[in-house]
Amino acid sequence: MQQKNKSVLFDLDGTLLHSGLTFYKIVNQLKETEGEPLVDFEPVREFSSRGATLILKNCFPDRDENDIDRLKSQFLDIYNDVFTNDLVLYDGAKELIEFLGSNEIPWGIVTNKPEKYTHPIINKLGWDKMTNAVICPDYLKQAKPSPEGIYKALEILDGCPESSFYVGDHERDIQTGINAGLKTIGCTYGYYEKPPQFWKADFLVDKIDDIIEIL
Repeated sequence: MQQKNKSVLFDLDGTLLHSGLTFYKIVNQLKETEGEPLVDFEPVREFSSRGATLILKNCFPDRDENDIDRLKSQFLDIYNDVFTNDLVLYDGAKELIEFLGSNEIPWGIVTNKPEKYTHPIINKLGWDKMTNAVICPDYLKQAKPSPEGIYKALEILDGCPESSFYVGDHERDIQTGINAGLKTIGCTYGYYEKPPQFWKADFLVDKIDDIIEIL
């Protein structure tokens, strides 16, 4: 029987892509429109992996549900227009992807970000030419922390769970990797809520360069 591959799977937002910067700009655009003081990045960062509703509740704490729904509609209208503009990768992400390619290590992405946003971003970055293992919740019965997405990605990559890694910036990502039987790498620079030392990850990294050393 042919030996399966060591593969590396990534969460997207907060792990490779610094998408919180886009959310931050939109929130402060709404703040300005609403006549409120601008916020700093931290209240946006904390919930950037959890969707627009929680970001807005955190940044507009005095607003009721109807107001949050109105602001969310405006937020998404703006996001739909700009989400592929000025994509910011974390320092070292480009080099990490190049390292995986040059060492013939199969890699992919398992994200809770919907397909309508994920694939245009992947295409803009040129990553669609490097991997066909891009798994969004649209394809799944259960999103993370269910291991279903990881199983699908490993099937595409012919990956071996025991020798593969899942990399993420949130406790949910680490639990997903554990549930799938992969080694886990937690990124302390992303959009976590619970402190990383409590995630039970196999490894914690403060910067992307550290991932290369682990691999």
